[in-house]
Amino acid sequence: MGADEQEDKAKLIKERKAWIGYDFANSCYATVAIATFLPLVLNAYAEAEAWRGKTKPQTCSNLEEEYSEKCMECRVGEGNLLCSGPGTNRENCEDVEVVRVSGGFRPSSFAFVIISFSCISQLLVFALYGARGDTGYRKKGLRMTTVLGGVSLLVFAVFSERHARYKHVVAAILAVFSNTMYGLSVIYYNAFLPILAKESEEVLSEGKDEDHDYENELSTKGYAAGYMSGVLGLLLSLVVLFLSGGSAEDASDDKASSSFRWCIVLAGVWWLGFGVYFCEQLRDDSKEEDDTQATPTPTMTELAKMRDSLGRFAKTIAEAKSKFPVTFSFLILYFAYTDGFSTIAGLGVLYAQRDMCTGTTGLFLIALLAPLSAAVGNFLFLFIKHKLNASNQAMVVSALFSISLLPIWGLLGYVSDSIGFRNSWEAYFLAIWFGLNLGAIQSFSRTLFCELIPPHRESEFFSFFELTDKGSSWVGPLVISIMANSSGNLRRSFWYILCMTIIPAFLVLRLDIEKGKKMVKSEENEKDSDDSI
Repeated sequence: MGADEQEDKAKLIKERKAWIGYDFANSCYATVAIATFLPLVLNAYAEAEAWRGKTKPQTCSNLEEEYSEKCMECRVGEGNLLCSGPGTNRENCEDVEVVRVSGGFRPSSFAFVIISFSCISQLLVFALYGARGDTGYRKKGLRMTTVLGGVSLLVFAVFSERHARYKHVVAAILAVFSNTMYGLSVIYYNAFLPILAKESEEVLSEGKDEDHDYENELSTKGYAAGYMSGVLGLLLSLVVLFLSGGSAEDASDDKASSSFRWCIVLAGVWWLGFGVYFCEQLRDDSKEEDDTQATPTPTMTELAKMRDSLGRFAKTIAEAKSKFPVTFSFLILYFAYTDGFSTIAGLGVLYAQRDMCTGTTGLFLIALLAPLSAAVGNFLFLFIKHKLNASNQAMVVSALFSISLLPIWGLLGYVSDSIGFRNSWEAYFLAIWFGLNLGAIQSFSRTLFCELIPPHRESEFFSFFELTDKGSSWVGPLVISIMANSSGNLRRSFWYILCMTIIPAFLVLRLDIEKGKKMVKSEENEKDSDDSI
């Protein structure tokens, strides 16, 4: 091997590490901010606004046992109740007064509504900017979304501890913006995967066209790095909660929500610092710009570039439906089942807090167990795949059937008073089981999709991939917000989650993936033939 080849190999190894490292950077946002503390902060701010000008009942546990007037008591499996009578476990209980924030939302549904809005915002931005990754904008886009997303989280540092009117509105705007930037960054980030996989040792030395095994390995390592990032971020968040007094049992609501916002700031610093560092080590856009694609020229206005990106995006959808029906069918099913498991992720922490009466320390432990289990599950399912020589399709189906056990378990609460998320320990079971399957679903879905992408159009199709992911992520939160707003009961949401996991599992099993791969390969051969004429 010559000096130039050794240098190229060293650069490639460094770039692969940087690609894995970027997952380590932005996944802290996904785990610490959007999945844990942003929903808690939005809920706390909305609740403070809803009770503004009203007398909120005192918590029974903070009162003397002789106190017999009405106070608020949280019961596992039932949530907050307004109870009267001496001592604990008071017998005379009723639902707490329904209070609402502006717009008619219950505080319990506010966070879900905002998450839905953020996903709708992602849909628009994906369509306008996602396809630019194939036109010399992959690295620039990754850098831009990292900086804007990270900085938006730092704004939480200027929030005061005391309640201020419209604070919940400002927090909601920041949540929508940061989640939009996160989703767009994932498009540009994922677009590097097929390119790096095509430069694996087997492809370069043995002349193979593709190496899906290496693609699986790289994808798994990326997700594993992301899950470990979430674990480390949550451990640092525990330190933040302790130092700011938010973990104390007697901490006020304002003190707790103030501590939560500093954890969000931590996620912003993490994403911004590590993200910019690893992004700069990836290849420049000019080296991967595909001359065969319609590339926006520097003289084009921003509006013209947006129209070009939107046109390419619409063309991608039309072509996927007509030329690559298997790819299109998979994306439709991905739209459904990704909403199922993302709804579990969004529901978990708030359900544990509201209906299972889990305190700050318990919520932290639940949030920690999920990514830790996901990191373990990632490699566990990869080991099983190699041991059984199973396909990516089989692994996705297996994980979907496995994760559907969670909503089934939750529905048992309708017929049983002893199980079905009616005990505190079940919340930890939910986090562990969900995490083990989450890693497999995310990793194998991404690598399965890579098998169905036409060459040189990675960003364009990954934009569609992220559209189906984030594009469905507003549906589940919206459904839950409607349920919570009408009845305050979150247990009903398990019916929806069950449908969105088990039905797609059967349909993914029926997909002819080999046929889809042949269609993509045929398109590549036709293109090469046209280029040679």
